[in-house]
Amino acid sequence: MAAEDKLGDDLIQPTSFYSAEHEKTKLNWFCYEIALSFEHTIKHKLEKRLRRRRIYDEDIAEFSIYFAKEMKGIILQKLSGEIENVYFSHEMVEAYFPLLKDKLVDKILDALVEAWDEQLSVCEICPTRCVSEKDVYCTMFDDGPY
Repeated sequence: MAAEDKLGDDLIQPTSFYSAEHEKTKLNWFCYEIALSFEHTIKHKLEKRLRRRRIYDEDIAEFSIYFAKEMKGIILQKLSGEIENVYFSHEMVEAYFPLLKDKLVDKILDALVEAWDEQLSVCEICPTRCVSEKDVYCTMFDDGPY
C-alpha cells in the first residue's frame, strides 16, 4: 500500500516536502512532522477564531506547510552557526496572513511555539535523529508514517 493510501484524507502529505528522490532526507521528514504539529495545534487552539476570519482547515494546512518550510531555513542557519537561536517572527505569519490583526498573529505564534516545543520533546527520544542526520536518506517517505 502506498504511503498516500495509508494517510487517507490528511491535508498535509509527505509529498509536500520533496519533489525528487534525493530530497527524501531526514530534515525534510522533520519538516513534514513539524507541519503536522503546527496544523494540529493551530486547529486545536484557534480554529473557531480563524473560521470567523474565513481561514479554514485547508488554509491552516497550507500555512503549516509554508511555515515548516520557512523553519527549515532557520534550522539550517542554526546548525551552520549563522544564528544563535531558532526564532518565530510576526513577519513570517503576516507574510502568509497579511490581513490578521496583531493579537491573532500573536496567538498563532504562541500555537506555533507550543507545537515546536512538543515536537522537539518527541524528537529528543526518537532514534531517527532527523536534525542531526539531516542529509541522510529517510526511508519513512517510502514506508509511510509510523
